[in-house]
Amino acid sequence: MSGFSGGGKVQMRRIYTIVEAVKGGGYPNCRSLADRLEVTQKTIQRDVNFIRDQLELPLEYNKGMHGYEFTSDVTNFPVFEAQVEDLAAMFLARHAMKSVKGTKLAEALKPAFERLTRQLDGQVNMNWASMDQVFTVKEAGVVDADLTLFGKLAEAVLNQHEVSFSYRKLGDKKSIKRRLRPYHVGEIDGGWYVVGHDNMRDGLRTFAIQRIKGLNVLKTTFERPADFQIGQHLGGSIGVWDHNEAAPEEIVVVVTGWMARIVQERLWHPTQTTRALDDHGEKVELRMQLGNLEEAKYLILSWGRDALVVKPKKLRDAVKKEAAAVVRAYRK
Repeated sequence: MSGFSGGGKVQMRRIYTIVEAVKGGGYPNCRSLADRLEVTQKTIQRDVNFIRDQLELPLEYNKGMHGYEFTSDVTNFPVFEAQVEDLAAMFLARHAMKSVKGTKLAEALKPAFERLTRQLDGQVNMNWASMDQVFTVKEAGVVDADLTLFGKLAEAVLNQHEVSFSYRKLGDKKSIKRRLRPYHVGEIDGGWYVVGHDNMRDGLRTFAIQRIKGLNVLKTTFERPADFQIGQHLGGSIGVWDHNEAAPEEIVVVVTGWMARIVQERLWHPTQTTRALDDHGEKVELRMQLGNLEEAKYLILSWGRDALVVKPKKLRDAVKKEAAAVVRAYRK
């Protein structure tokens, strides 16, 4: 049985709709399907031919009922033919799903993923269990994202509708009402976030979904800027910290010991460069261009005494002040 191998010129979404409509009974015909999908009857006829000839599904026209039907049960609707690359992608997707294990989002994703993996059975000479033995991915735990909230935000992003909600930032005692033009929803560093234009602040901001309360999708629409790129927005930071469009500053840190070797192996930011300061790779100079120094402070503190900030001075002072506060806390 043939399957989608890139989809060709036939839109998968339309094919799925036609297959489900026929499976549901009612004997849909080209006219009703064309009206439903808002395409021409010729387009539907081409789709029907593709379903019958390429996917080899038992689709026939019932003259008595004036519509299409399946002449035998259709239980496994082919999605694609598995290649080696497909296996690798599916494996990584499977492990990516593990990062939301135990959350409501995972409960919704699991059935869909299981349907996809069933399509691979019998097409390749390898099973998931054996792959798990030779290839693993370790993920940090993530915060549960309420599925209804996530869905409403995703819909607002797709339909370009403004949203309003109450939001309490970390460290704040009270929630503040916000109004947002949501541009992007995604999982970043183990948490779910929405990025968009904050009307109150008149600029791009990032909000943790789990701290959003009382979300309302408004009727007011907007146009997403053509030049908006999520990578550019986060480009001035290591994770999801807002840099408030501040000009990036160069930070220079000298790292020694075992941490120096790790710094040469890891990439925290696209602008990152390293330079060995000795012949053994145990003293390294790290440079990055960042718009938010707060997250840099906590990253450097996590390296302990093996990291020394060279510049900027305000980052050096901030790390020094925080380290002194930690010492005072342990002296109590």
